Amino acid sequence: MVIGFIKSIVLTCKKGMAYDTLFKEFNNLLKIISTERERFTKTINDLEKENLLLNNDLLTCSEENKKLTEKLKVLNKQLSKSTNSLEKYWNSKIKPMFITYPARNGKRIDVRKFFTEHNSSVKTFTSGSNDQKALYCHKWVTSNVHYKTDKQTHNANEFWQFADETMDSLSGDCEDGAILMANMMVKSGIPYWRVRVNAGDVKGGGHAYVTYLREKDNKWYILDWCYWANESIGFKKTWSSAKKYWGIWFSFNKKYSFAKDKLDRK
Repeated sequence: MVIGFIKSIVLTCKKGMAYDTLFKEFNNLLKIISTERERFTKTINDLEKENLLLNNDLLTCSEENKKLTEKLKVLNKQLSKSTNSLEKYWNSKIKPMFITYPARNGKRIDVRKFFTEHNSSVKTFTSGSNDQKALYCHKWVTSNVHYKTDKQTHNANEFWQFADETMDSLSGDCEDGAILMANMMVKSGIPYWRVRVNAGDVKGGGHAYVTYLREKDNKWYILDWCYWANESIGFKKTWSSAKKYWGIWFSFNKKYSFAKDKLDRK
């Protein structure tokens, strides 16, 4: 705009316009320049004020972030301490014992050896909370593994399958599905000490099944895939209220084995 007025003045001079007319044009140009300068100055001032406010907000956010970070550190420490306490409690409530079982045609095996969740064939679930993953694992085993006795699968009175063997055949008896489910749960990221395989007396005879220490309320729930599977859907049965499950000969997780484990029914 300023350049346009200067060109206008030059043209006016060339045409021999009267001095007073030229003077008016020049004053108009000065007024426009002054107005534009005021507008730009105001814009710059407004931007500086806005920048100052943003800097203050940024500083406040930075301070809040520091406070929240410190609170998060404290909460994480408390959570870690609480988790460690629970893990220690459940791994020592019943004194751990070295337990072997004649699991494969009379061959005695350390029961913990049946946790082989590192095997690539074992299915996992990566989405959802640990409680949801536990239910996903239970549902998958219930829906996909077909119950067959040891006589049918191995022509043996007692033959415990490893998790990958049950994955390959998608068949087995109570302990085979329970071992697979427990391996799936641990491989899916559930803390090992929240998962146990149990062998014991139930209504009708001996049985093996999984119990899971739910994170929501830290109570043990039965996840049975074959005898009374429907009663395990949605954490319907806590161990303490499951009247069909009478006692435990032994139980085990990935690191420890326990004899006559009463869990929270005691």
